[in-house]
Amino acid sequence: MTSLTTLSSGTWRRYLSLFLICLPLSQTACSMDNDLPRNHIPELFHPHRTEFTCKSELTAAPPLDREADIWYQEALALDTPDLWKDDRNWPRIIELYTKAAERKHWKAMNNLATLYQTGVWGLKDSKKILVERNPNAAMTLTEDAMRMGVPLAYAVMGNYYADGFIVKKDPTAAWAFWQKAADMGSSFAQFTIGRSLNAVLEKDEPERERWSNEVIGLKMLECAFAQGNGDAAEALGIEYDVIQKDKSRALHYFHEGVKFGSAASADYLRGEFQKVDGLAPAGVDNSRADRYRVFKKALEHDSDLRFPNLDNVLPLPPAKLPQWSGKPEDLINAAKEIHPVPPKPATNAAS
Repeated sequence: MTSLTTLSSGTWRRYLSLFLICLPLSQTACSMDNDLPRNHIPELFHPHRTEFTCKSELTAAPPLDREADIWYQEALALDTPDLWKDDRNWPRIIELYTKAAERKHWKAMNNLATLYQTGVWGLKDSKKILVERNPNAAMTLTEDAMRMGVPLAYAVMGNYYADGFIVKKDPTAAWAFWQKAADMGSSFAQFTIGRSLNAVLEKDEPERERWSNEVIGLKMLECAFAQGNGDAAEALGIEYDVIQKDKSRALHYFHEGVKFGSAASADYLRGEFQKVDGLAPAGVDNSRADRYRVFKKALEHDSDLRFPNLDNVLPLPPAKLPQWSGKPEDLINAAKEIHPVPPKPATNAAS
């Protein structure tokens, strides 16, 4: 049996808080609460850590059921910013996410939890409820995903503690969950922790300098970047432009950030290619600036867009720019991922 005198101060505080919570409750009610993932607070955030092993969320999370993924993709397509929120088929979207979530599709579970957490109100009629808030359902979905070992779910629980959603607002618990999620492979959490540890990027928050751990911060940002995180790409671009004064690397990160869906990266490069002493290797390049502006506007309209074929229409110098019609949609479509059309089933010739 563990002696209370041998417990660390952090563990002692946790035991004491659990005791104070359980005191007014029945023993059964308290033990039931303690079984919930939300109450399993991970190791407390340690900013001055010396090691970090990069892990990928797609490797850590369970594989996605193929049929469930079809339902998930269909729901994503219906929830398009090309339609007013009022005009989207929300019952069908909820139905598809729910069916996929029942097959343990963790991305669908997360999206459905988000909809239940926030609800959806109309834009044309702000009083019209399109999706009812259901906080308990949101928490259940998130905790189910945590039990499945999904890194993103641990990061979302950190958000819940940061916002005081169902659980009591607790920044200490939030950072503990974000740290665990980052170690598990969540690119969102890796970006969140990495940016905070890299205190040079937080000049507007000088009190965070006590957290400064640039070595680990950059490792986390690089890990998130390797998973296609656009926010991490932007943060690394700023690091190498402003701090390291390495224009070539900064240009690389910002350009990849556009591929990853970062509107801020596209806007940064739009401005840089209009400067005499910006990141553009050959000076002012308004043609490239114009194309980055197109991608910036597209991503501000739809943050889910990704442009893996960006280099086909907007390669970095010294490559020459290919011809462009001047129509934004032509540029956008050429940079998107190409999805081959499946062949039509063969039909037997009439005998």
